[in-house]
Amino acid sequence: MTPTGCLAVVPALTHNTLVVAAGVAAVGCAAGVVGSLSLLRKRPLIGDAAAHSTLVGVATAFVLTGRRDLPTLLTGALVAAVAGLATLVLVRRFTRTRDDAATAIVIGVGFGLGIALLSGITARGLPGSAGLEQFLLGHTAALTARDAVVLGIVSVATVTVVLLGLKEATLVAFDADFAAATGWPVGLIDQALVTLVAVRVVVGLPAAGAVRVTALVVSPPVAARQWTDRVPTLLVLGGVFGLVAAVAGVAVSAVVPRMPTGPLVVLSAAAICIVSLVIAPRRGWLARRRQRIAFEPPRS
Repeated sequence: MTPTGCLAVVPALTHNTLVVAAGVAAVGCAAGVVGSLSLLRKRPLIGDAAAHSTLVGVATAFVLTGRRDLPTLLTGALVAAVAGLATLVLVRRFTRTRDDAATAIVIGVGFGLGIALLSGITARGLPGSAGLEQFLLGHTAALTARDAVVLGIVSVATVTVVLLGLKEATLVAFDADFAAATGWPVGLIDQALVTLVAVRVVVGLPAAGAVRVTALVVSPPVAARQWTDRVPTLLVLGGVFGLVAAVAGVAVSAVVPRMPTGPLVVLSAAAICIVSLVIAPRRGWLARRRQRIAFEPPRS
């Protein structure tokens, strides 16, 4: 390749990397913020139920519209995610099924139906269906500038909604019974939180796929919780950790050849979580071990 050709390739690669980094960073930051509220409400796995329902929406949206552009497919994924969460609520309310069993049912049925639909579409070779299976594991490197803008706008919108309703969401998270007794619409606030989680899961599909996207909603908030007891700080740290994990995953993928971006983003979030669980000053394993040693009676 000539020097001119090399110079032409480098800017293109740099531009693509920056586009991917911007889109994934927006997704990671917003996922950390929304996931922090879900963690406080003790419902971190609702994102898993939503994520495994999204494939049904992706397949259905393609069959109904014949289009494979990101906004259309994500709209279908969002409808399916909300439907999956609504099913979870109905199973909990009208049966004696425990929360974990109900969640497992929704995850299994949603994921199985989604795989069946995508496999059927691919097997029949419908025009434009190539690449739909990428939503299973993510297709971060294929993000375009338009896709990154869509992800950024939705991420900013969800964070704004969280900030506007932070007081109400915090009250319900810490004492739902008191909030209901004082007249707050607990059910409506819970539904808004569930919807926000569904939105974050859907927007995270291009970055991590249906299988791994829950890690972006859970790992950064869990890491942030080790460092603080204050809700505003928790939200900030959750967003920062999600953003750092996204940028780190994209950076490693850009430097190391043939390394997929989505798994690296998830692994970066897991690494931040593990480090926090070990070294956080009050809740970390080392701090708790020092406290136990300090309070142990001296051996005679």
